[in-house]
Amino acid sequence: MATVTTSLDALLLESVTGSASLDALLVRAITVSTSSARVGFIDNAITVSAGGCQEIHAAVAGKKIKVRHITINSTAAISITIGAGRSGSDVGAAIVGPLAFGALGTIQMDFNPLVELATNTALTVASSGTGQICIFAQGVIE
Repeated sequence: MATVTTSLDALLLESVTGSASLDALLVRAITVSTSSARVGFIDNAITVSAGGCQEIHAAVAGKKIKVRHITINSTAAISITIGAGRSGSDVGAAIVGPLAFGALGTIQMDFNPLVELATNTALTVASSGTGQICIFAQGVIE
């Protein structure tokens, strides 16, 4: 039987970022890890230097993204907008926001009915400044 030894820091970093390297976390603007759900998607998007518009879930050709739940954490005092698509450095169309966050703020949103994006449109996030944010999004693709 083989024994595998890994530092706790590396395991924690890998569980949060999908990478065991802090350099990998700092190089990317946003890291998205996607877990397959029986039906739908679960995304955990993390950024150390938010700013501008970034993609949470890529558009799926010929399909619509329908959002069921979003949780947003921010370590910085910034405004965050969740949107559909991109228009320059901002979301194409705001779904929620801009939401004003104080440092170390969290908000959870459940949507019933689901928020439906247009066909071939990505789920995106834009922020008013820089700071670490984490967005957990869950929904379905139809």
